[in-house]
Amino acid sequence: MTRLSKRPRVPRRAAWFSLHGAPDRPADLERSAPRWAIVLAGLLGLGLALVALGPHRIGDYSTETDFYGSYAEGARLLQQGRVDPSRYGVIGPVYETALALVGFAVPDLFSAAEWLSIAAALATLLLWFHLIRRRIDARHALLAALFIVTNPYFFRYGYTASSDGVATALQAGALFLTLGTTGRPTAWMAGLLASLAFLTRYNAIYLLPGGALACLGLRPGHRDRRDALRFVVGFAVPALGWTLYGLARGEPPSIQLHHNVAYEAFARPRGISWDEYERSLEPQFPTLWAVISRDPGALILRWARNVPQHLILDARVLLGWPIAACATGGALLIRDGTRLGVRLAPLGLAGFLLFLTLVPVFHSERYSLPLLPFYAALAAVFFGSPRFALSLGRGRLWLKPALATIPLALSLAASVRLQRQVLAQQPVEALECAETLRALRRPGDRVIARKPHVAYLSGVEPTAFPFVDGLPALADYARRQGARWLFYGWPEAESRPALRHLLDTTGTVPGLQVRRATHPRPAVLYEIGPGFGRRPAWYDNDTLVSLHDARVYLMSHPDDVRALASAGLIERDREMLREAREHLDRAARLDRENIDLLLPLGEVLLRLGDLTDAALAYERVEQLAPGNVEARVGRGWVSLAGGHRAEAAALWRSVIRATRNRPTLERMVRVYRAVGDAEAAAEAQAALATLPSAR
Repeated sequence: MTRLSKRPRVPRRAAWFSLHGAPDRPADLERSAPRWAIVLAGLLGLGLALVALGPHRIGDYSTETDFYGSYAEGARLLQQGRVDPSRYGVIGPVYETALALVGFAVPDLFSAAEWLSIAAALATLLLWFHLIRRRIDARHALLAALFIVTNPYFFRYGYTASSDGVATALQAGALFLTLGTTGRPTAWMAGLLASLAFLTRYNAIYLLPGGALACLGLRPGHRDRRDALRFVVGFAVPALGWTLYGLARGEPPSIQLHHNVAYEAFARPRGISWDEYERSLEPQFPTLWAVISRDPGALILRWARNVPQHLILDARVLLGWPIAACATGGALLIRDGTRLGVRLAPLGLAGFLLFLTLVPVFHSERYSLPLLPFYAALAAVFFGSPRFALSLGRGRLWLKPALATIPLALSLAASVRLQRQVLAQQPVEALECAETLRALRRPGDRVIARKPHVAYLSGVEPTAFPFVDGLPALADYARRQGARWLFYGWPEAESRPALRHLLDTTGTVPGLQVRRATHPRPAVLYEIGPGFGRRPAWYDNDTLVSLHDARVYLMSHPDDVRALASAGLIERDREMLREAREHLDRAARLDRENIDLLLPLGEVLLRLGDLTDAALAYERVEQLAPGNVEARVGRGWVSLAGGHRAEAAALWRSVIRATRNRPTLERMVRVYRAVGDAEAAAEAQAALATLPSAR
């Protein structure tokens, strides 16, 4: 029997589609990725420069207040060789030092701060790109860079005159030297940079344990445990040197961040503003121990609640829900047993420690900004992992990374919206008032203001706005401080509401002369003169007080119907007809079916002689409320004013007995006699007789 030969095996054809991809590191992408990162950084730098050189004209009233009130002054002092350790209770001296150095090349410190933030944003982007590329691969690095660069707040603080960008860049540099490089010299250099990051933003202390633990065994390709000691020594050199310098000057460094902890635990939950905390609660917490011993249980409970709340706020505010969902998906893929977990474990530890430093204080997207690259790395894992890659051919062509364009586009659109909002809310009123103040200032002048913008821009010495509830106390404070100027804008109106009528310059205040009033963003620059502190006469007229309050409220809420109606009705009664028309007309347009707005609007239009619009207002009332007496009477007056006596008589005929207005009935009697309608004239005369006698 012949032995049958075996049939040769046919190679199995690769599936044209597979759920998961082949784990690989495409050589062409590894080579080209650094160039793409540079292109991305160039586009970011161009966009930031265009904003800084163009629409970003002045710092905002929140984050950039610190520039006008502290950083610029500190930089000038450092340029003069004067170092004052007592200044640095909230941040360290590194940012002001960097600002001073850049200020030698860019004398305008606001522009210098912008360029410093731009450089920091570019450094952060490139450092994290190279860190993730070395920890994982180029695909993940490029994806993470895209998630960083399209983030709304990364771009927003990339041109902001604040320490946020520099703090984030220094932390990125320390992490890169710790986790993205090998070799003995980088350990102490990483510690040195971590210390500089700490002396920029004190919560960067997380880099000390995080970096030391990484050096003990988590650094790639280098496991010399003496690196941990080198890292600690590198960290100690600047930090200890700064401490010794302060002690030698008799000003030991004093970190005052415990006030943020106290505010979060004992003030914010009770609805107490930061101003009120500074006024009433801050003296109760001179030290961190005073905060802890006040109520340890409440403190721990607040921190426990802040953990999920901060995560949710990071997802909703810092990232946006689409990117947050991607980061969550990336975290789940890491837990799925992929080798990415081992590579990212050191970064995860650092991010966890950073997050813990933020838990004791209130959430802010600028505080959480250094966390953004950690979240971006997780989002990159979601799209860069071979798990569920939706690959074609032999698993080399992945479709999943292309899906990243969806959340990236959404994030980019959110970034555009945020920048428009931020730039639209710039306090340009401070620029206008500062221009006037700069022209009128005299040596030794001082200006009272809640924010330091006007003082800085005009070159006048700032004086804090006191906690006062009335003009006499404010006037007494101004005299004691020798202040010649008073600036009152929205920060003052929000924090000192008892004086909000100062925004309405129609309410004359003795001793205050208006030098500049701005619109549409309201603010007033007053020159303080003799008589300031006397009670204005209109203070005793409740109606006028209500009118000024309504006008001020409308400056920030221009579409509030109740305030519009209140102002319009008072103005109508006080014969301020043009102002009444503006307010009532706007209110009626917002609430088109409110006859209580249409009737007084018709009256005002009639009294102004705008008969066409008055008739339309009354006709609209009759459509909404058929048989309305006031509307029919109003239409009759419109016809009469237009010279149509017979038409007016016809309109009034059905409402003679229902009318209770004496001038209208008296006019009816004359009209009906003139047109020969004796019966209607008698009816109007009888209705007139039923009214109480006029006094």
